[in-house]
Amino acid sequence: MTDKVDFDNFAGEYEKQLADDLKFFGEENSYFAEYKIRIVTENINKKPEKILEYGCGIGRNIPFLKKYFPDADVYGCDISKKSLEIAAESNSDCGFFEINDENLAKHYESADLIFISCVFHHIEPSLRADAMSNVNSLLIKGGIVFFFEHNQYNPVTRRIVNTCVWDTDAILLKPGESKGLFNDSGLRIDKFRYTLFFPSFMGFLRPVEKILWFIPMGGQYYVKAVKE
Repeated sequence: MTDKVDFDNFAGEYEKQLADDLKFFGEENSYFAEYKIRIVTENINKKPEKILEYGCGIGRNIPFLKKYFPDADVYGCDISKKSLEIAAESNSDCGFFEINDENLAKHYESADLIFISCVFHHIEPSLRADAMSNVNSLLIKGGIVFFFEHNQYNPVTRRIVNTCVWDTDAILLKPGESKGLFNDSGLRIDKFRYTLFFPSFMGFLRPVEKILWFIPMGGQYYVKAVKE
């Protein structure tokens, strides 16, 4: 088994490393964070009151959640204490908590929107069902989950993952595994799409990404699911 990456060791240099890894795409790494939040806004029909980012890391997605959902309470949780400290320093108006049994119970069915971005490939396959059960427990009935993951069928994505220092423990999820995690946890899948097809030098093609969603060559894919 591959040694588990300790994100406390990378929290302080996460942004710099991520920028280096994404040079091929020709965008600041914040572009990809905002891109995903825009997908969320385009695919929900009501304003969430409480948003939780599950596996928020240093909080790089949090500013965009606040930007696009200014009236919502925004929270983040993670297993890395150091990352949570950095996230809290940059987002003092948001709440953060460590993922553990006590806090999971405290925040039971508290969020009506949960955002998850490239977290589960760091979780050992045998523990992923439990993690998805945690997500389910944090979501209110009628709440929505948006789940983004790397697409292992995309060669650029595989190269980025294979050369990234904090992805040494990464085991990418096939779309079928991700869908199975939702189905087994009792969350109903409402939508599945491939996304992030083009780097910046092909940016003129990005408007057509929405009609390419079924082609398994996007850099990532996402699942939208509902707790009924």
